[in-house]
Amino acid sequence: MIIDEVFQAFGEGAFVFGPFWDNVLGYWEASLNNPRRFMFLQYEDLIKDINSAVKKIAEFLGCGFMEEEENEGLVEEIAKLCSLQNLKNLECNKNGETETHGHKSKHSSYFRKGKVGGWVDFLSPDMAERLQSLMQDKLAGSSLTMKIQGS
Repeated sequence: MIIDEVFQAFGEGAFVFGPFWDNVLGYWEASLNNPRRFMFLQYEDLIKDINSAVKKIAEFLGCGFMEEEENEGLVEEIAKLCSLQNLKNLECNKNGETETHGHKSKHSSYFRKGKVGGWVDFLSPDMAERLQSLMQDKLAGSSLTMKIQGS
């Protein structure tokens, strides 16, 4: 089964854009050492409180919201425009294609349910256990924590 092969390669660091854990830890450390240039967000935090995340991103970009903008609902409007549901329904994402490393992908394939824990639809309990162990090993010694959460 292809998911088994991809999972094995991922665990071994064979990933299209380089070893995943090295990338994650590199950006995590950069965000700690230079928080004005690097912002580290986890998807789970975005899902938990999208409005706070939008405000945090705006502050990071140097264009925080004025009180009247917040009172007028601008934060919520931006969150809605950037929502998975809205992006998923854009014509370019319904029908567009991208080619990466000679492999064509439909834009729609990048959009799943947008829920924390969607991995349960793809990984077996054994894979989840191996992934949890891999995360503990790879993140050891850093202050970064990541959890595998069920849906």
